[in-house]
Amino acid sequence: MVFTLEQWKSLGEFHVSAAPFPPGELGRNRKYVFALPARYNYGFLDGWEEVDSILKGHALHAPCSK
Repeated sequence: MVFTLEQWKSLGEFHVSAAPFPPGELGRNRKYVFALPARYNYGFLDGWEEVDSILKGHALHAPCSK
């Protein structure tokens, strides 16, 4: 999911899923927040453990903007 910084600050005033908690932030730059849906791995499909370990390793690296 991709949100503007203003949208991200406003989460709670609007909802993007039926989950009782917001999406999880993966990373951001000066314009956008990149996030995973709250229940991206809810089904525990084959391979979910690998995806979980990749995400815990901070696999998303955005280049620094000047």
